[in-house]
Amino acid sequence: MNDRCYKLVQRFGFQLIKNIPKKDYNIVLTDKGFFVLKKAKYKVSEILFIHGAKEHLINKGYRNIDSYITIEGIPYIEYDGDYYVMTRLIEGRRCNPNNPIEIQKASRALARLHDASKNYIPIVKENSRSNMGKLQNDYLEKCQDYIYIKSLIKMRTTKHKIDLMVLDYIDMLYDMSIESVKSLQRNGYFQYCEEEGLYRYFCHNDYNHDNILIDISGNLSIINFDNCKYELRCFDIASFVMAVMDKLNWDFEKVIYILETYNSIRKIQEIEYKLMASFLQFPQDIWEITTKYYYDDYENLGNMYYIALKNKIERLPYRIEFLKKYNNKF
Repeated sequence: MNDRCYKLVQRFGFQLIKNIPKKDYNIVLTDKGFFVLKKAKYKVSEILFIHGAKEHLINKGYRNIDSYITIEGIPYIEYDGDYYVMTRLIEGRRCNPNNPIEIQKASRALARLHDASKNYIPIVKENSRSNMGKLQNDYLEKCQDYIYIKSLIKMRTTKHKIDLMVLDYIDMLYDMSIESVKSLQRNGYFQYCEEEGLYRYFCHNDYNHDNILIDISGNLSIINFDNCKYELRCFDIASFVMAVMDKLNWDFEKVIYILETYNSIRKIQEIEYKLMASFLQFPQDIWEITTKYYYDDYENLGNMYYIALKNKIERLPYRIEFLKKYNNKF
């Protein structure tokens, strides 16, 4: 990678001094400072969508993001059939979910991002970068995953402890997922997608403490827009809530704090509160661990998946109690 890294950095207009490999990217020290270099895992049209979204935010005055380095306006380099992007390394540490001041800053930053995203029109149309109206089918497909995994476990002659745990809870998880679908249908999901789609808002779509950096002066920056798409803004809010609550045992009062802080910048509509109930109900985190294990790593690292899944399942009672309080209020 060093020779490739040297050539890539040079083509971006810098001289490589030191390369620090990470799991999915490289930190590179150049003659112009530190940068992040990584191989894009998506098409050129998607790189252009992400780049355009970042530039749209910057043009609206939202500047604390990891914008792409461009060469004559092009935000990527092609090398051996792959595409690479580069951003300046933003100094800072991850946002602390246990720090209410930092969560307040993050909530306000998300609201400002949503406001600034309005009327984004990419230079190249990219249908895969819109989730508007797709969530019901997505949930239903994931429900089918639970059915398939249940049958897979039952066919297995020797069942391991992770298999037995999944069997104990898979019907509950399926029921929670189906209830999410019903909630979408009850609360006008498709109509609201149609209405919101007219304003062309986009979402970060991976807004969590890992992608929110706080520098030594307390300034907040947002990184990793790889998953940004046209989406209901309340989906972004719910995703942020879920990421934070996973660390805080679904403390209802802290969720209210997040929502009220967001509301101080951009008012959440009544229908958004109702739709967020569906998003919060769906056990996305458990689905991700379960499908990753049974579809990709069935014969490997079973104990690692067991521990991760056990931690999530142990928090289910807190989540269910939280959902009762949330539905009663909203």
